[in-house]
Amino acid sequence: MEHRIERFVKGDSQLIRLKPESDLLETLNNLVERVGIEVGVISGIGSVGPVNIGYYDFNKKEYRKNHFKGIYELVSLMGNISVKDNKPFCHCHIVIGDKDGKVYGGHLLPGTIVKVGEFHIDVLKGTPPERIFDVTTGLHLWNLKL
Repeated sequence: MEHRIERFVKGDSQLIRLKPESDLLETLNNLVERVGIEVGVISGIGSVGPVNIGYYDFNKKEYRKNHFKGIYELVSLMGNISVKDNKPFCHCHIVIGDKDGKVYGGHLLPGTIVKVGEFHIDVLKGTPPERIFDVTTGLHLWNLKL
């Protein structure tokens, strides 16, 4: 099996501070659509709560949702920006930490609320990959042919 690699050139970098009490995923998706970012890499830190994180169950081909009440340190957000359903789409994973230093992570889901959020987007130049449904995994993946 051959792996597929697409080359992109690094474009602008953007620093973003999100408004407290905003929905993290919804705000990021609205922002990249408004600004016109269709391909890029995103990272961030801050504080969030409540938090919704998903774990993808490959056997059932569905996300198991985990809900965390309270406020948590946003230890790390990592993700990418591509196109899904003809508009920019942020696919992000997060790691959160509690007051005792325990960490939890997974796929960022709607309903995760920002308390403090600082994010960095590296915009890439090139034809944005589109997310298409992959029957084997049950996920929407980049259309990079293997």
